[in-house]
Amino acid sequence: MSLLLGALAACGGQGKSGATGGDGGAGGDDASGGGDGKGSDAGGGGGDGSASAPEGGAPTDANATDSKAPPSDGGLPPAGWLYTVAGKNHVYVSNGSSGTVWMGRGVNMDDVFLCGYNEGFWMANPDGEQALAGMLSDLMTNWKPTFVRVSLAMDSYPPYGISWSADTSQYATTMTSFIEAIGAYPNTYVLVTLRSEASMVNAQNAQCAHGGDDSVCIPTSGTDATYRALVDTFKDKPYVLFGISNEPGGNDGTQAQITSAMSHAVGTIRAEEDALGVRHHVVSVQGLGYTSSIAFYNSAPLPYDNVVYEFHSYPPVASAYTQSNIPVIIGEYGPSGTDTSFTTALYADLESKQIPNLAWDLDTYNNCSPDLANVTTTTAITPSAWGQVVKAYLGSH
Repeated sequence: MSLLLGALAACGGQGKSGATGGDGGAGGDDASGGGDGKGSDAGGGGGDGSASAPEGGAPTDANATDSKAPPSDGGLPPAGWLYTVAGKNHVYVSNGSSGTVWMGRGVNMDDVFLCGYNEGFWMANPDGEQALAGMLSDLMTNWKPTFVRVSLAMDSYPPYGISWSADTSQYATTMTSFIEAIGAYPNTYVLVTLRSEASMVNAQNAQCAHGGDDSVCIPTSGTDATYRALVDTFKDKPYVLFGISNEPGGNDGTQAQITSAMSHAVGTIRAEEDALGVRHHVVSVQGLGYTSSIAFYNSAPLPYDNVVYEFHSYPPVASAYTQSNIPVIIGEYGPSGTDTSFTTALYADLESKQIPNLAWDLDTYNNCSPDLANVTTTTAITPSAWGQVVKAYLGSH
C-alpha cells in the first residue's frame, strides 16, 4: 500500500469481444428515489466533471445546482457520494446539500495480472504492483481522467486463478491498495468490476473463470461471498462503484438468466451494506449481447436503488446506449479496427447527454486491444493512435 500511495505523493495529487446492438430512448422527467440514507458519512471522492441538467434537456452549467436531482428516499448523501434517482437517466453527485449530474470520463486499467502478462506473478523490478503504480502516476498526471475501471481477475490463467476472498495477501491486499490509490486523487471514481471468479459460470452453466473465456462470466450464489468481501473492503469509500460482471453470457445469455443473476448480486451487496449500516454504493449491472443491449431494463429496471446500467460496444451506437428511464454508463468503448473518426460524433453526443464513459484499454505491458498505450513493458505511457484520441478528449475537460 505504501508503494502505491507513495507514487501519488510524487505527482501531487486480451483479445476483446466486440459488441454491437441497438435499442433506444431519450428524455427524462422529474422523479424521486435513489440511495438510502444510512450509515457512515466518510469523506472522499468528489464532484469534478459534474454538470446540471434541466428537465428533459442537456446540461448547461457545470457549476449550477440541478433542481431536478431530488434527494434520495433516505436523504441526500454526504458530499462526494454518487447516487441515482428512480425514473431519471443520470448519475448524480452530492455536495452535501444538493446534487448535480455527474459526468465521469476515463479509461479501463488492468489488474496486477496486466492482461495476462504477469501470469503467475513472475514480474520483479518492477513487480506487478510497481508496474500499476507507475502507469497510474503517468495516467493521472498527463491524461487526467476522473473515472477509472479496474477489472478484477482478468486473464488470471490457471493454475493461477485468483479469488478476492481466498487469496487476500496475494491479490486482494495489492488490489485494495491500487484502488485506494486511484481514489486518493481528488474527484476521481473507480468502477471495481468482478470480471471472473471460480464460482462464476458461462451461459451453459459451466465454470468460466478457469481456462474458458473470462470475459463472459455470470455470477452465481457461490459468488455472494466475494461481493460481501468487496463491500466489507470498500464500505466507507464514496469513490467506489461496484461492477457486477463484465459481459455476462456473451451472446448466449438469456434475458431471464442475466436479469436474475444481476438482481441476486445487487441484492447481496445491498444486504451486506445494510448489515454493516453503511451507505448504498452505486452498482453497475450488465445486459445482453456482450452488454450491448440494455434497453429491456428501461421498462423493467431492477428493484434496487443506486443501480446504473452498463453498455459496451466497439464502436458505440447512440440509439443503443441512449435510454429514457435508467442511468447508463459506457463501461467499454473503442474502434473496431483503426478508424477512430466515430469519436467526433460520439463525444459530442456523450457530452450532450452527460453519459459517463470509459475507453478500453490502458496497459503498457500487454496487448489488450484496442490499446490506448503502445506496449513498451515500461511504466511510462506512450499513447497509441487510439490513445491520442482519448487523451485529447480527457484533456479537453
